[in-house]
Amino acid sequence: MKHHNLYSAIMMIIVGGTSGTIQAVESAENTTLPTITVQAEQETPVYTVKKTKAVTKLDLSLKETPQSVTVFTAQQIDDQNLTSTNDVLAQTAGVTMVQYGQVGAGYNTYYSRGFAITNVQRDGMPTTTASFGGSDMFGLEDSAIYDRIEVTKGSTGLTSGSGNPSASINYVRKRPTADLQGAVKVQGGSWGNYRSQIDVSGGLNQDNSIRGRTMAAYEQGGSQQDRYHRQNAVIYGAVDFDLTDKTTLTTALTAQQVKIDGATAHGFPFITHDGQEQTTFGRDDNPAANFTFSDTEKLNLFLGVEHQFNDNWQATANYAFTKASNKREYGVAGSGGIAYGKEIPVSAPVNKLQPGQMLVTSGRFESTPDVHSLDVYASGKFQVLGHEHDVSFGLNGYTIKSDDPSYGRYYVAAPIAGWNGNSPRPDMKVTGRTIVDEQQIGAFAAAKLQLLDPLKLVVGGRLSNWERSVTKNEQKQNGVFTPYAGLIFDITDNLSAYTSYTTIFNPSSRQDIKGDYLDPEEGNSFEAGLKADFYDGRLNTSAAYFSMQQDNYAIADGKNLTPNGGQAYVAVDGAEVKGYELSIGGEILPNWNVQGGYTHTDAKDQTGNTLNSILPEDTFKLFTTYKWDKLTVGGGVNWQSEIYDATSAKTGGLASKLNRQESYYLVNLMGRYQVTNDVALGLNVNNLLDKEYKANAINTWGTARNVTASLNFKF
Repeated sequence: MKHHNLYSAIMMIIVGGTSGTIQAVESAENTTLPTITVQAEQETPVYTVKKTKAVTKLDLSLKETPQSVTVFTAQQIDDQNLTSTNDVLAQTAGVTMVQYGQVGAGYNTYYSRGFAITNVQRDGMPTTTASFGGSDMFGLEDSAIYDRIEVTKGSTGLTSGSGNPSASINYVRKRPTADLQGAVKVQGGSWGNYRSQIDVSGGLNQDNSIRGRTMAAYEQGGSQQDRYHRQNAVIYGAVDFDLTDKTTLTTALTAQQVKIDGATAHGFPFITHDGQEQTTFGRDDNPAANFTFSDTEKLNLFLGVEHQFNDNWQATANYAFTKASNKREYGVAGSGGIAYGKEIPVSAPVNKLQPGQMLVTSGRFESTPDVHSLDVYASGKFQVLGHEHDVSFGLNGYTIKSDDPSYGRYYVAAPIAGWNGNSPRPDMKVTGRTIVDEQQIGAFAAAKLQLLDPLKLVVGGRLSNWERSVTKNEQKQNGVFTPYAGLIFDITDNLSAYTSYTTIFNPSSRQDIKGDYLDPEEGNSFEAGLKADFYDGRLNTSAAYFSMQQDNYAIADGKNLTPNGGQAYVAVDGAEVKGYELSIGGEILPNWNVQGGYTHTDAKDQTGNTLNSILPEDTFKLFTTYKWDKLTVGGGVNWQSEIYDATSAKTGGLASKLNRQESYYLVNLMGRYQVTNDVALGLNVNNLLDKEYKANAINTWGTARNVTASLNFKF
């Protein structure tokens, strides 16, 4: 008893200081001490984040953010072995990928809520898909350089300016750490794919006021299709300098090169040109001519300053420059027609396809944009009427400039039987130039106002100037105002209800029959739902209803072409999209993590018909892992409803049947065994059941079952 009381007195001295020390010791036996609770700081969540600035520049928890947000962390990216941002987006709930041809040489478009995703950010800085090499290339980014990828659903015009009301993707890079840490990973898998990467970070001087990080990766291999080969090399370096105890200079440099041979922009069609017969090409057959290639290079330079004025106010200024280049030659067999029976006229400068022939369409494409991005803002807290409020304000924008040659298309007939890519390379001559000069700048302000203890109002607005010139065809929009309002009501400490509203401003790149660009798409976006977080933000769930109306929506003319031979479009009013989604992300129980969601999207045009039949109305994606001692096991399923080609559906017959993909699901598995504290062995299996499915409704097969084994070493 004496020892216990003396121990209690000593603890009270440590906690309470030296004041009254003698009295405490003398009266230890007669003193009842207060209970002291010691709680360890929670680790960073591994399948979610506690806060994000991607929507409003305000540092809000996911429960306080009045829009749906899905976050892919570095841990989940590693668990699922998602080595590119294309892989990440393909696994993101609420995002649909439509693929034509092979990734990196074809046309990959990512959709959310019925519209293509065109808004992208780097470290919260609005930029453009041109900084990734183009809209078809921004899925090629190597995911190893990112700490997390945040996908905000709906319209994000407050901080991004123009764009579709689909989603905004924020790529958040890995920052240098003060403690020395490193990781080496090597892996090999199906179709001769091999990859190695190294990541080292730590302090560079004695007091760690200078911190550095470097990451490098190299991979090469094939795909399920013959004659395809891909190489990817990336190097990333970042250095942070503490100029003072309140000011940090951040720098980063990323260089990536992707070289693909034997790949092209489309797959073999599923039906002959006259719609009478099914083609015999399978998912292993490659439509690319042997001369085809796609080379993408990107150099990104990042420079930023972060200053903490005090505990409540901080400012950030970020600048990025990207030099991107994509050069490719395509030669795609079957793109203009396949004839198995009678002679079939085709709309190309060849007379006719004979039975047993197919058309090979060839050409060249070059794009070399220079992109400058700027993001300057301040944020802080203030007290009014007994409540604490948050505010942010700033300006951001980007410029794009490019001057590239343009080329014509070339056509030749080739035999179907024995196709092995041996089609002659045409003499591809320059037919003109494509000169792009685009810029956008905008000022914004946002605030989170604590109206009552359980009620918060997020309100803001943006004023934008935008202009674009493409080969002397000019567009300009000045003084475009984008309002934003969101209301959050805390039902309990863990559950909140929210609603948000904003408008849509999206300049169109579609041309009418005169070659003039259509007026910008305009409309409004509304969202309402429930959000909940548990375990101090380590698990987040949400249920949302969304509704969007859009005018000046571009639809294909169907009968006329532009003066340069492209598809002409007309603008229509009254496009409407509505739907709902459920999502979950984080730690359900200790060592049990999950990420997933279900989305239903009902998109209609002005006549009430399906807006885009190549997109599924319903999608479900779920992935979960459980760690037991040294073993981590996980698995997931991706399911989507039916898609089809609207033109073929109107035609009927065999075309309506074949240019369609019924609902399907894919199963993925992973396992990792921790051999020692530093060494782990991993295994990932994608499309476990080897499901045969179509990546789009008319001409490209999805990826077959593939396996990857990996060895990880950390220090």
